[in-house]
Amino acid sequence: MPIPAQTGALTHDDSAVDQQSYGAQNTEPMMPSETTQPTQVPDVSQQGATMPGSGSTVTAGPTFKEKVVGYAKEIRGTTLGKPETKEQGQRIVNGEEKFETKKVGSKAKIAEREAEQA
Repeated sequence: MPIPAQTGALTHDDSAVDQQSYGAQNTEPMMPSETTQPTQVPDVSQQGATMPGSGSTVTAGPTFKEKVVGYAKEIRGTTLGKPETKEQGQRIVNGEEKFETKKVGSKAKIAEREAEQA
């Protein structure tokens, strides 16, 4: 004869154990608000700024691309032993100097013509 626990079927004795461990008097589960108190948060809820100037201010500084170029120049200057390149990279990272990329291709030719005409 198979053992009831192995077959997964409940016998009369198993249901009595379940009722004892889970409470035979209360057949419905308790609501969470009945078991614990609701939490109180003392902070003000976060809200987005709805008007210009009413939110946090963003400080101007080097862009992400400028920072990457600055760090690359610092590393290049250190590796190659060129203090001028390293210092230029530090100035770019600090926002003291702007880095402008070289224009390549047809846009570079158009920019050169415009610069010559001006």
